[in-house]
Amino acid sequence: MIPWLCTIPMLLLQPATAMLPVADAKDLPAAARGPMVPQGPDRGGDGGMISAMRRQARKGPGIPALQLPAGSLRVKDKVPDISGWRAYAIEVPARESVRVQVVEGRKGWFRVLGVNAWGDLEEGLLQNRIPSGEPQASYKNPRQETRTIYFIVDTLDANMMGEDFEVEVIRN
Repeated sequence: MIPWLCTIPMLLLQPATAMLPVADAKDLPAAARGPMVPQGPDRGGDGGMISAMRRQARKGPGIPALQLPAGSLRVKDKVPDISGWRAYAIEVPARESVRVQVVEGRKGWFRVLGVNAWGDLEEGLLQNRIPSGEPQASYKNPRQETRTIYFIVDTLDANMMGEDFEVEVIRN
């Protein structure tokens, strides 16, 4: 018997994944405010001129954010400028959770950071700090009130302006 033939029934019995609605980032409204710039090293910077421009672009007080609608969805987006990051504001009701993951594009060149309005970690945020090629972050709201959490899609290379990617937002 051929051993790989045994895997065919397992492949056919995989549950079908539900299709999520797709939104284009240019159609999403801007959030009322974005997060403060997170503190820490720039993993996409090196000693070149483009990295110096990237550092200057990241010196602002905050990051402009897009407001995501309620429910799970996929967002088609691109790196907007030389700063290399894009923020998304998400309202998370009490005791619910949300996971954000880059699913299309050059996934190994991105990371996802979950932060509060001050650009800091807070209780319930989980980061994927090990570079596994699967950039994702999640948040489980431990409080009794709705919280606004910001997920920042950051690039790991200094010259990715205009790079296309897709973000999947799953709410539980």
